[in-house]
Amino acid sequence: MHRSTRVWLTLLLLWPLASHADVVDVPQLGIRFAALPAGAFEPEVTPMQQGYLARIQLGKALMSIYRESDPVSAGSDVASPGYRASLDTKFAATIESNNQGAPTAVAGHGAWTVVDARPADPRPSTAYTCVTYVIVDQHLYRLTVTAVGAQRPPEFDALVKAISAITFEPIRQS
Repeated sequence: MHRSTRVWLTLLLLWPLASHADVVDVPQLGIRFAALPAGAFEPEVTPMQQGYLARIQLGKALMSIYRESDPVSAGSDVASPGYRASLDTKFAATIESNNQGAPTAVAGHGAWTVVDARPADPRPSTAYTCVTYVIVDQHLYRLTVTAVGAQRPPEFDALVKAISAITFEPIRQS
């Protein structure tokens, strides 16, 4: 194999490792991203009436993270279909997590994740959605990644993957 070919192959193999941004903190939500993809916009945090909402744009994909300020009721469990049905109603969800999805984990906390793809306008576009519910320190988090495209945008997969590298920290209000 020619030396320049080996150099290009090495760069090609190492490129994905170099494509991640530095650690990104969202102190109002108590979240740290260890692997937010390069090119993602800095999280935009908005105080809401009952919590905080952070939004991160990456190309055609958008990640929204909502954290409720009030603690969840005792016995709340994202593994419970009844509790998830109440969350679907609360968030006016178009994807019902009470009878879809699977148990997952985020930073060692039990979670529930639903991934959905359905036709969208303009045709032949598809709307891709990933919703994860997790309770951390008695507070509900709702992590959503959305994108629309004729094919699933790679930015969608990159933001969904970034969820697996989240860690939770104590809340720091500005």
